[in-house]
Amino acid sequence: MDKENLKKNFWTNGYAVIRSVYSQDQILRFRNFIKKEGQEIVGSEQKDWRKLEGKGLKDVLSYEELRDAILNETLLKSIKYIFDDEEICYWGYSRFRYNEKTYRNIHNDAKSDYQNPFKTKYPIVRIGIYLQDHKNFSDGLKIFKKSCHSTKLGRTLLRKIIKEKELRYLLPQRFNSINADTQAGDIIIWNLRTCHSANALRLKYFKNLSLRPTIENFLEKYLPQILLPKENDRAVIFSDFGKMSQSLIDYIRNNLKQPGVYNPIKNSNFLIDEIISESRKLGLNILDIKKYEKE
Repeated sequence: MDKENLKKNFWTNGYAVIRSVYSQDQILRFRNFIKKEGQEIVGSEQKDWRKLEGKGLKDVLSYEELRDAILNETLLKSIKYIFDDEEICYWGYSRFRYNEKTYRNIHNDAKSDYQNPFKTKYPIVRIGIYLQDHKNFSDGLKIFKKSCHSTKLGRTLLRKIIKEKELRYLLPQRFNSINADTQAGDIIIWNLRTCHSANALRLKYFKNLSLRPTIENFLEKYLPQILLPKENDRAVIFSDFGKMSQSLIDYIRNNLKQPGVYNPIKNSNFLIDEIISESRKLGLNILDIKKYEKE
């Protein structure tokens, strides 16, 4: 995807996919390390990582074996271009997951979002580095296209719709979903206002049909034979990046109240000179969360 289409697709649909960013050697190294570390942290069975509250985890840059997943020129240049080549920030909110048990539901991850979603661009993105085939198998990411232009349902949204006379947003765009067709080595970038659901299921005979999460949960329980399996145990790397703004500061402060986010950052060592220097060369600004804890 060329740069112009990357930016256009991202701000129109709320997400974009970058193909073949990592080599086969990197993919294998990432998977092997995540499997080893993941099993040491939670064991070999599928478990809910949220219950760990970040215990035993660090940010991705603190693991030398995973560092080049984040400090990647193609990835960082793409994010910078989405943000009109302005400086992008990293504050340690990154993690890996292995064989994770998740609950399928439609949600977005914007926090303390006080801006008008109809007329503003939320300046924070999340990347997902999926290390297995989700084009022909299950367990990938479900994205609701164009849902980045609305907020969560409720009185806040209703007040904004009435005030701005944006009646078209009485039915937020949470119906036009796709199952992202990522394969090992691809990256998907999505805006934190974009609604999505994890561990999307694919049907055996209509694999490109994207279903509602509630239907997927029902089929998994009662008709698993009609679903495509996952290719391998799910190994994925997530990381958040943002453009410096009040929205980013509000987001960081909100997340520092959550043990599952705060503990891995507290346990990390991404503020060492070697990482800061390499990041600067790639146009990435490393933030120290202590500044935002005190204010």
